[in-house]
Amino acid sequence: MLFFVLKVIAALILLAAIVIGIYILIQGKEEMFFDVTKRTKARLTKSTEDKLEFEVELPIHNDGKEEGIILDAFIRVYLPQEQYADAQLRGRVNLKEAPREDDYFEAMLLGPGVKKTMVVKFELVPEHGVSLKQAVEGMPDVDIALFLDCRGRTALYTVKKIITLHKDELQALLA
Repeated sequence: MLFFVLKVIAALILLAAIVIGIYILIQGKEEMFFDVTKRTKARLTKSTEDKLEFEVELPIHNDGKEEGIILDAFIRVYLPQEQYADAQLRGRVNLKEAPREDDYFEAMLLGPGVKKTMVVKFELVPEHGVSLKQAVEGMPDVDIALFLDCRGRTALYTVKKIITLHKDELQALLA
């Protein structure tokens, strides 16, 4: 009789483990999308004789079944001095609803089906004695890498998206 009771208990434990496993599989996970193809054109926010400030907006959304977290976001401008030395281009990224003026990205939760907008702000400063107009007119197309550290039910992962600022788009800011 004791052996029969132990077999029943073992079978119930195994059944519980299977049910929990199936439940976990059904839950799904976050599916974070950062669609750089739907970014806005560069929009001028401020211009002085020695600095040009502009921004682009980028839609993000979670199409998954679970909540996702964006822990960190930052950009890397691919404009080395060997390619173009007459301007410094720097930028930062933040959530449109929570703008910041420092380089800190405030982590955010993104629930299932939620859509938000990220804003990438840029600052272009001419160097080596050229004017702002000369610096912008001579600029090549610039690639900017957007790095996002995300997680949900999965382990931490990094998404890298490339945004290209085209020279004619930059020149249109001075028009």
